[in-house]
Amino acid sequence: MPRSVREQLILQVAGKVFARGGYDRGSMDRIAELAGVSKPMLYAYFGSKEGLYLAYVERTGAELVERLVKADADHGQPRRLRPVIDEFLAFVEEHRDGWTVLFRELNASLPLAEQVAQLRSQIVAEVRRMLEGDGAGLAPPASEGVAEAIVGAGESLANWWLKKPTVAREDVVDWYVGLARAAIFSAAGR
Repeated sequence: MPRSVREQLILQVAGKVFARGGYDRGSMDRIAELAGVSKPMLYAYFGSKEGLYLAYVERTGAELVERLVKADADHGQPRRLRPVIDEFLAFVEEHRDGWTVLFRELNASLPLAEQVAQLRSQIVAEVRRMLEGDGAGLAPPASEGVAEAIVGAGESLANWWLKKPTVAREDVVDWYVGLARAAIFSAAGR
């Protein structure tokens, strides 16, 4: 099996293990067993448990940002809000483990939390860019505050939704779009 394919398999398995038990309880022995590789191979590929965890966080976070930016670029104002929110929730739905790991790190005190905080800052910056664009036309500090609020609402809503698998994604998209529009409208109306 080519190294790149094996790495992706290992990262996928590691995500499941880290989502279930967190970084501290995630076992390299278990990851190796589930991935069908030896423990020394894990260390050869990623250097350490922290290296594996960081590689997983970076891969998952990069995919999330890439998908949000693409969804924004594919749609012009005023229709860009719904596709971006739908893409965010599609990511959460498709990558439950990845979202769980990313969100857990946002609220952790581990050194790895800094990496995820940088990812969150990227997402907030993208939302802020959208808000300052031609459609919403918000300026700082309103664009900064509303971007933080929209991202925070999305994090909370995504975590709630993962506990309610019978709720349709389209309903959650509608609620999230409504929350975001209310925040934008409120800031624009001042």
